[in-house]
Amino acid sequence: MKSESDLAVYNSQVVSIFDECHRSQFGEAQKNLKKKFKRYYQFGFTGTPIFPQNALGSETTASVFGRELHAYVITDAIRDEKVLKFKVDYNDVRPQFKDIETEQDEKKLSAAENKQALLHPERIAEISRYILNNFRQKTHRLHSGNRGFNAMFAVSSVDAAKHYYETLRSLQADSDKPLKIATIFSFAANEEQDAVGDIADESFEVSAMNSSDKAFLDAAIDDYNQLFKTNFSVDSKGFQNYYRDLAKRVKSQEIDLLIVVGMFLTGFDAPTLNTLFVDKNLRYHGLIQAYSRTNRVYDATKTFGNIVTFRDLEQATINAITLFGG
Repeated sequence: MKSESDLAVYNSQVVSIFDECHRSQFGEAQKNLKKKFKRYYQFGFTGTPIFPQNALGSETTASVFGRELHAYVITDAIRDEKVLKFKVDYNDVRPQFKDIETEQDEKKLSAAENKQALLHPERIAEISRYILNNFRQKTHRLHSGNRGFNAMFAVSSVDAAKHYYETLRSLQADSDKPLKIATIFSFAANEEQDAVGDIADESFEVSAMNSSDKAFLDAAIDDYNQLFKTNFSVDSKGFQNYYRDLAKRVKSQEIDLLIVVGMFLTGFDAPTLNTLFVDKNLRYHGLIQAYSRTNRVYDATKTFGNIVTFRDLEQATINAITLFGG
């Protein structure tokens, strides 16, 4: 639309339908659509609209698309047994870090992240031990022969992914049956969010990452290659192939625990995944999206999506469920 100033379709009667309409509808494309088309109707579908409560500016989903025509929300889907409910454990196993883990002020939390206060080696080790000690219970693998489920671990940054990946592998060095752990992350541009809690998109352009992050990702992919006799790399095409292969192996339970920063937290469905460990300040849309990786219906043994948080996300969880489930 931006480069085509005069097309016949601009004078036609046009209907535009947007899926996931909470995203990217406040920029140039929307302005051009309204400017160029003379007679148009637009409809949007979203499970997590932008309301005044989670808007970062004056624009909301209703201000772009008009009033709501119909609502079928997460609580309706749970009632109809289309998805599972959540069971959330607000974990507190680290009293020496309680002040920072229970901090609710976003600016103070951001400052703590920047100072890497939440990446203290003792804290990383304690959380890692908790995950390893409780993994089989959370994923229903305690009984011999029970295949159970697998899990994802959402962390706050690439640095956090590095620390957890290395610590979890180190703690399992002498294990007879170590968990198969993988990680994936990429470059996330420092773009403005559309709403509070948006999870930043990570691109497939690995070349944009700094050399340290890229070297670590290369080493993690090499571990994966050795485990599965594959040959993926960090070049653009190789990384996309790694992403696809990893998604397939998570769905088939060949990976026990996947450590992520942003990738796989939205739009990825693996019914065999039942647990999400969280060391990340999830809010609103991002919280519901991340939690929802766990609540896909599978079989009679999977009765809920299991969430284990290592930060105080209780009020954030209540806020998100209240906003999007009402």
